[in-house]
Formats: sequence, C-alpha cells, structure tokens
Amino acid sequence: MAITLLDAIKIYKKKTALVIDDYPAMRGSIRRMLDNFGIIRCDTASNGEEAILKCEQNTYDIILADYNLGENKNGQQVLEELRYKNLLKNTAIYMMITAETTKDMVFGAFEYQPDDYLAKPFTQGVLQKRLDRMVMEKECLFPINNAMDNNDLDRSIALCQQRINKHDKYEQRCYRIMASCFYKKGEYTSAEKIYSGVLKERKLEWATIGLGKSLMALEQLDKATTIFESLIDDGCLCLEIFDCLAEIKYLQGSAAGAQLILERAIKISPNAIIRQERLADIYEFNKDWISAGKSRRKVIRLSNNSVYDSPENYLKLARCICAEIIDQPHVAQSRSKEATETLLKAKQKYKYHENIELHTDIIEANILACTDAIESAREQVNRIQREIKLANNLSPQLMFDLAATYQSMAQHDEAQFILKDLARTYQDDDKIGETIDKLSDETLSQKGKEKAIVLNDQGKALLANKDYQQAILLFSQAIQHYPNNVGLNLNLMLALVRKMSADGSSAEHIEQCKDAIDKLTHITNENPLYERYKTLCSHFEKIKLSA
Repeated sequence: MAITLLDAIKIYKKKTALVIDDYPAMRGSIRRMLDNFGIIRCDTASNGEEAILKCEQNTYDIILADYNLGENKNGQQVLEELRYKNLLKNTAIYMMITAETTKDMVFGAFEYQPDDYLAKPFTQGVLQKRLDRMVMEKECLFPINNAMDNNDLDRSIALCQQRINKHDKYEQRCYRIMASCFYKKGEYTSAEKIYSGVLKERKLEWATIGLGKSLMALEQLDKATTIFESLIDDGCLCLEIFDCLAEIKYLQGSAAGAQLILERAIKISPNAIIRQERLADIYEFNKDWISAGKSRRKVIRLSNNSVYDSPENYLKLARCICAEIIDQPHVAQSRSKEATETLLKAKQKYKYHENIELHTDIIEANILACTDAIESAREQVNRIQREIKLANNLSPQLMFDLAATYQSMAQHDEAQFILKDLARTYQDDDKIGETIDKLSDETLSQKGKEKAIVLNDQGKALLANKDYQQAILLFSQAIQHYPNNVGLNLNLMLALVRKMSADGSSAEHIEQCKDAIDKLTHITNENPLYERYKTLCSHFEKIKLSA
C-alpha cells in the first residue's frame, strides 16, 4: 500500500543517505532525487574505499550503490565488507543500482542479499516507489530490527510476537525474523516449529530453506537433504541450499558428492569467494590437485579489493602444492617452483603483515623437506626456531605449519610437542582442536577423544561380528579426517588383514594396507602400540607372499 506524501516527508526527514557512484553526474542526479524526497542529509562517495570510510565514520539509513565503481571495489564488495564489519544495520536499506545484467553479477550480488536492485536508467518516480515500500517496512519494524542490531535477540523475538498478533501485512516478515533469531540463538527446534507452521499455511521458499537449515542443525540430515534437493529441482535461486547440501554429503562421508554439488553452484555463481574456498578444501580432501590449485588461484584473484584479501589465500595455495608433492612425489620439480613463487608474492604484497616472513619461511622449509632437500630444510627450521623465540603473537596456523614441517622432516616428536601445546592452549576451541587432531598421531582435543571412543566401539563390534568390509569402510572414512592417527591406521590394518585372511587378498586391500604402513613407519619401540604394529606387519607380509 502506497504511503501518503505527508507520511513520506515525515519519514524521509529523519533519514540520512549515502550515494555511491563513480560518475559525478549520476551521483548528483541521485542526490537531487533524494533531496526531493526530503532526506535530511545525503553524502556521496566516488568509489568503494571512500564509501567504506564514510560508513565507518557515519551511520546511514539508506545506501544506494552502483555495482560498477571503477577499478577497485565494486558495489557487491562494498556490501560484502559492510556486512563483514557489521557496519550495515538491520534498520538500514542497501539498494544496488546497476546497468549490468550478467548472470555472474546478478547471482554474486544476490548472495549478499541487498534489500533491492534498481536497473539503470530509472526515473525519480521509479526510485521513490521502490524506496517508499522499503522505508515504510523499516519504519514499522524499526524496534524489532533495532533490537537485532543491539544483539538483543530475545527482545526482537518478543516484539515480533507482538507485531504478529496485529495480523497486518508484516505478519509473515515477523515470522521470518523471529525464526532467524531462534536459529541464531541455537534454538533450532523453536525455529523449526515456526518454519513448519508457516509452511502449513502457505508454501514459501524462505520458510522451506529455513526448515531445511533447522533440520540440518538438529542433525536430521536425511530430512534436510530431501528439502534441499526439492528446492534445487524447483529452481530455487538461493545458492546457500547448495552449500548446505554439500556439507551434508561431506558429513555423511561422500566428499565426491559434496564436490559435485559445489561445482554445480560455482557454475551458477562463479564469483562467490567463500564457496570457491570450500570447493578448494573439498578438492584437496579428494586429492584432485589440479582442480584444487585452480580454485586456490581463483580465490586469490577474487579476493583482490575484497574484505577477504589475505596472505592466508597465498599460503593455502602453497600448502596445497606441498600436499600434492607429498601425494605425488614425481611432480616435485615442476610444482615446487610455483609454491616458492607464491610465497614470494605473499611476502611482497603483505610485507607489513605481522610474522609474514616467518610464516612463509616455515612453509618454504616444508617444501624443501617434501622435495628431499632435508638438510636445507633443517638449516631453515633451526633459523626459524631462533626467530620464533623473538616473535610475538604467533598464530595457531603458523604453529600448525611448523608441526607439519617437522612431520615432513620425520621429526615426529617435535611435531607432537607443538600439537600438544596447542591442544592445552586452545582446549575450548573446537575448530582448532579439529585441525590438531587432523595433524596429530593421536586425538588430543576433547571432542576428538569422544569421537575416537565411539569409532573404536563401532569398529570393535564390526570386527567381533566378522563384518570386516564394513570395518574397513568405517576406519577408512575416519582416516580421511584423521590421516596421521596411529590407532586408526592400526585398526584399519587389522580389519584389512582379517578380511584378506578370511576371503583372500585383493590389489585394492594390499594397497590400502601399504598406505597405512607408510603412515606408521615413524613409530618406535617406545610407542605402546609398536608390538601391535610389528605383529600386523608380519601378518601382512605372509599374506603378500601367499598372494
């Protein structure tokens, strides 16, 4: 319903605006339109950097941004950074203005959910009609959005309920906000009830997506999968559903399935940095090194002028190449050159970044170790150790890279010392704990230890029932997440040896056993599992001889 001229003047007189466009004439034209609406103050910015600076210094109720802002940040990257830095309030309006209609631009901008789009050219009347609708909604729901801006989700939920009781045109919008507040609070059952209730009355895409996400959070993965697959089949344009479905596939042990889903999403929206990075992670997990390298390089390109521009993007590419060399030693000579060049670019571009030289030197030492230049690697690590004693603010990732370098140099005790120290320091950080367990010979995080107990119990039950194939599958999937874990690799060897003893050997099972042994060659007779390892090796040798 259109608002009256008097209502509009009263509302606009309380509003401030920012117009972002690289053409002076267009900035002036839009500013005059907003002045005619009664805006109390209208600032302008000619590029993305100036826009971010003004948003850091001022709070704006309305932001109108052109997509194409010249050589540096575009309108999507401005929106991306404002959200990342929490500079765009829920009470504010962000409208993207563009003459571009390419698929890449439309989907790229859609991912960050501006309040509206407006295609050039447009008249004052068209702009006012679009703004009037959004301004009135923001005005009517201001207390709710303001509570969200203040991170008072309980108040926002209560205000939503009050508004819902009015049964006006914002009823559905309030249900949507309320459900999102419950989801943010981690109260997934409450969120699921709201989404399900809305869908009983009317099939709405946002409620279907929310229901899928809530079920996923409640670990009802099969139900969530059905919902996401149905949305994709129906042509839903919200690409977040692809991310959710890919994550479910990964959690269910199908990294190949996750890869296919993310590849599909990337074809639709190729400029989504976070999705591109997740796809690179999956490629690495699947040891698809060529695709992983391409994705890592694309992340570097996309991150230019973005809030996600970071030396870590370059370091991840170097780590990816290092992992490729470990997996495929025959590519060492050709691939090590790119890794070294990548680290050099990181040093040059981020020369003022804390500890960047130290961090790149650690990864370079790992590359030396992986290319059999062990003595050079040791000399570099000895120098690095002296520098570490003088350095401040050493990041967990830097220490992870140092532990990985020690492992490549076959100095596993030094690596374990670092990982155990990190486990003590970051015992309440599940994400860091996950990385520790991935690198470590044993699970060190509390969550990892609990998961290991469950895996061992499941594995013992399968072995006791002589279901060796399922035991092999269970331990193989676990090793994908904890590749260096001694106990898991020994359990896999046990399942393989028993399977081959019972049913005969196969080339696949022999190779799996060899891979497990390769990961265990470093353990010594001081390790309590050493005798078990030697016994399994002896059984394996007999199986090979009889094959």
